[in-house]
Amino acid sequence: MDDNQTIYLADFLKIMSRHRKMIFRLCAITVVVTAIVSIFLPKSFSATTSVMPPADVLQRDSMLSGGLGSARSPLLRQMMDFSGIADMYVGILQSRSVADALIERFDLAKVYNIKKGMTKVRQILNKRTSTKVTEEGIVNITVEDRDPERAANLANAYVEELDRQNKRLFVGQAASKKAFLENRLKEIEKELSGIDNLLSRDAKIKEMLFELLTKEFEIAKIEEAKSMPTIQVLDKAIVPENKSKPARTKIVLISGILSFFVAMSIAIGRDYFAKIRSSNAMDV
Repeated sequence: MDDNQTIYLADFLKIMSRHRKMIFRLCAITVVVTAIVSIFLPKSFSATTSVMPPADVLQRDSMLSGGLGSARSPLLRQMMDFSGIADMYVGILQSRSVADALIERFDLAKVYNIKKGMTKVRQILNKRTSTKVTEEGIVNITVEDRDPERAANLANAYVEELDRQNKRLFVGQAASKKAFLENRLKEIEKELSGIDNLLSRDAKIKEMLFELLTKEFEIAKIEEAKSMPTIQVLDKAIVPENKSKPARTKIVLISGILSFFVAMSIAIGRDYFAKIRSSNAMDV
């Protein structure tokens, strides 16, 4: 430590010593008031559920692609791995459709005391909801609420809405594919009705294509009718026993540290202006 640092530290300690009563009182009052206020802060509870795509999701995607699966682009294959599906799940969870379904189901406008407008209710729900994806592609959904039971119910309801929306998307995809295949089969069937006018090679190609599309069409019909779960729940949300907020000890500790720096600033300011007044008096 050099001489300047020694001088500054010595001055600092002298100021603390001269104004120790004021510093102590200000810190003590701040800590006591903060502790009392923190007691009356509303408690919040957090509940977490974890989900991931079931293993048969990728297998099902492969089935839907049938013999044409190998022709999929690398980008599409990358999008359909576990990590890509998990990111898609997060997008669904953060959608307005899911938020509105939960708002209506739990009457959150009344819970949050919002008289008019859905926008504010959505904002509060989104603020109290956290969705994160781990490196393994697991989606963690955490909901914070003043009622521990409602926190757990909301977290689990997110999973139910995710499954419902995901099924709707998959069924819609299968229905669109089925409609396309049905039209294509009709076209090829019409072409095969005039097979006598086709070259032998062209006829064989048309017959092979018709057989392949028929298989695809049957798979699409099966997928459209399926109602299997599209997600796998690893950990269902349970009612939290301990509050997550407010962290009273942390709040009191931070307020004590901040009040100390404020008190020291006041003490340094008092010393500074005292020296100025003393210097002016001597000049006079």
